[in-house]
Amino acid sequence: MHWRDDNHLRINDVDFLLSFDSETLRTEMSLNEGFLLGKPRHMVERVVALGAQHTFANILEMGILKGGSVVLYDQLFSPRKIVAIDHSPEPVKPLATYISRRHKRDVVKPFYGVNQADRTVMEAILAREFPGRDLNLIVDDASHFYAETRDAFNISFPYLAPGGHYVIEDWAWAHWAGDTWQREQVAALAGKPALSNLIVEILMLAASRPDFIKDIVIDHNMAIICKGVRGPAPGNFDIGEHYLLRGKKFGAWL
Repeated sequence: MHWRDDNHLRINDVDFLLSFDSETLRTEMSLNEGFLLGKPRHMVERVVALGAQHTFANILEMGILKGGSVVLYDQLFSPRKIVAIDHSPEPVKPLATYISRRHKRDVVKPFYGVNQADRTVMEAILAREFPGRDLNLIVDDASHFYAETRDAFNISFPYLAPGGHYVIEDWAWAHWAGDTWQREQVAALAGKPALSNLIVEILMLAASRPDFIKDIVIDHNMAIICKGVRGPAPGNFDIGEHYLLRGKKFGAWL
């Protein structure tokens, strides 16, 4: 991989344009500039470093946006299969072109019009695509809402293999400096419980069930959870039923 600068990356023969600008992220991706990535350079480098230590043969990504991160993981890790879901029903044309031209229909599988919190739909996809519950990497870069992200964790965590990694991106938005986050807020997030509530719950799960969670690494953008030697069965897992809190109930207080 080659960085031309902090916003332009080339991997093999694929170019990526990195941007955190909301207007840029809303515009159609430019094939001349490359696939659009809504991530800063340090987040990409963090995932690259993680992949250098582990094998990611099976990947689930929540949040397709312009397709850049799906292509990024395919180019970085050459997985056996990467399944990606997005709430928008509109297919991403450049991603479809990438899949078709490179004959990757059996490797890169996008699903559109899927709510990450819809257990029925999500379970159907996961059970069909990963019946062995052998996901090595799950990346949640979808709604960033507490309730939906929590539901997605409950649904997909049981499909993560022991030693696999679950990444929650942009978990700290409620704590970032600046009027955009502390006063005006991004419109979609205004009035929503902080996503950091879920991080607190995951920390409590790690403390109560080290067999479920081996360790957690957190910075201001990403929470990386490494699964322990075992985990819950799919179907009805709810994180709140597996951590200890002296008989109290956690109420997403943040």
